[in-house]
Amino acid sequence: MVPIEAVAVFPLPGVVLLPDQRMPLHIFEPRYRAMVRDALASHGWLVVSPIVGDPEADPPRFASVATAGRIVAHQQLPDGRFNILVEGMVRVRLAELDFVAPYRRVKASAMHEPDDAEVPSVERAAMLSTLAAVLRVAREQQPQFEYAVPTELPSSRLALRLVDRFVIDAAMRQRVLEAERGVDRVTLATEALADLWTAGETLRAVGSA
Repeated sequence: MVPIEAVAVFPLPGVVLLPDQRMPLHIFEPRYRAMVRDALASHGWLVVSPIVGDPEADPPRFASVATAGRIVAHQQLPDGRFNILVEGMVRVRLAELDFVAPYRRVKASAMHEPDDAEVPSVERAAMLSTLAAVLRVAREQQPQFEYAVPTELPSSRLALRLVDRFVIDAAMRQRVLEAERGVDRVTLATEALADLWTAGETLRAVGSA
């Protein structure tokens, strides 16, 4: 269960953590080293949220919908920096709390997952068909390319997994994360995959699973 009352928030430009994703992060700023130390000494949770607007603003704004994750592995370096692995656990809506140095904190309210009963089978089929086209092109470009499609997942969760795996664009990743209905999430994932298919660029799996 997410500790909703006070969770550290890590604002990052162009980075959208998704549920089920595992994201490696290198922590070097002193304030975020303290954030990691505090998280490791307690519940291990933190929220990774993309910066909205000017990343040079002081302080920068961050998205109000993000993913709360847990630090599932870490390495502390001799100079105090950290390498951490954060696993996205649950979508959350954020309300920033009063600042307590050295890092920002939020109240994180867990959001319900879309109801997969709302996703018509034709929408799932369209997503999988578009994915098949993407994979076909990828294998033509790179004969060694392999990806086992997790078709056992419900449609809205599968959409998240595919976007994590193939979609780099942060704005699209955020739109998928914020989608309130399963059918909207699946439609957005299908559109993102179709854009990859038609772009004519070299395709590769980019996510964690």
